[in-house]
Amino acid sequence: MSIVTYFNDGFQRDIGKLQFSEVPQVLKEILNDKDLIQFGGKNWIRAQDDLENIDTELRPMFILCLFALVATDQCMQTYFKRHYTNWRAQTAYPKFGWTRFGLYSENPLKLLSVPEQAQLIDARKTCALMRDFVDFYRMLLADYCHQHAPQLSADLFFSRLLQDDIFSMDEGQVVAAFKQAAPALIQGRTLDASASEGYLLAA
Repeated sequence: MSIVTYFNDGFQRDIGKLQFSEVPQVLKEILNDKDLIQFGGKNWIRAQDDLENIDTELRPMFILCLFALVATDQCMQTYFKRHYTNWRAQTAYPKFGWTRFGLYSENPLKLLSVPEQAQLIDARKTCALMRDFVDFYRMLLADYCHQHAPQLSADLFFSRLLQDDIFSMDEGQVVAAFKQAAPALIQGRTLDASASEGYLLAA
């Protein structure tokens, strides 16, 4: 099964198997997001519970698709705020993080590193999917921009994402494989690619 087929036919079902936790109503009101839910916890402490009901053979594709959605959501919120409201209205995907006195986002790369460290995925098989995943992620984001945010280019989006400080994290084979393949996400020259205006892990 290809990543595209899995994303279209299986991922939407599997994402519903995550162990969600409610976000306090006061935070929903502050963030103006009545459907806000979260999963994972700090350092993805609940990774085993989250992946328990995901078919072992599908887990590599699941965590890659989940990474794409979480990283896109965080990048939109941080660097492309004028597009974020529309993105959230159309997707309403769960946040990866935890709440205490506020809503805290976790590093999306931990979606790739924690399952490997906990031996919840086959790292070799996951790394073997990376080239196809990068092609899929590029296509997914470019298609979204074309349909819903024509003022935003995929090249600018990925330039901001790949320059963010989350990429200082260096844990495991899967993260390394993604970093090696990630330059293919940017296919043109981007003039406005400074990542100095935000940071994905801001609360």
